[in-house]
Amino acid sequence: MEVIRANADDADIIGYIHSVAWKQAYVGMFPEDFLNGDTPEKRKQEFIDSCGCEDVSYYIMYENDKAVGIVKVVDAPDAYEIASLYILEQYRNQGYGKRVIAYLKKEFDKKRIQLWVLEDNPKAKRFYENNGFKNTGNSRVIYRGNSYVQIQYERLPEV
Repeated sequence: MEVIRANADDADIIGYIHSVAWKQAYVGMFPEDFLNGDTPEKRKQEFIDSCGCEDVSYYIMYENDKAVGIVKVVDAPDAYEIASLYILEQYRNQGYGKRVIAYLKKEFDKKRIQLWVLEDNPKAKRFYENNGFKNTGNSRVIYRGNSYVQIQYERLPEV
């Protein structure tokens, strides 16, 4: 697997994978009409809007020249936040998530890495816990067609 930092030329790839994989991840969790409101064009525009922002980076995971997933990372003052990590359904459970986390740990080894996970998503929580992230005890409520609780996870830099 190869991980590359996306640039403006990758807008269509980012938009497609982000939208499709996001919907696949949340089918059965979020209301169908809310899921259907997300489109590749919307995610493409979100990416384009972030291209001039130095603290937002997108990465594409490739396997044999085929894009299989994306990661969006935000550089905050005291941590890097994984704002999005989505892998197309047909490529899940094949080690891509673990490998991209290893890449991010190496790339951002000087700061904490944090993220938010749905409280009712045991598979995602287990994935992050198995990859060295710890529940911080912080939570927040988000709205995705209904209200949902997210819990924060973090990984401290290696000393």
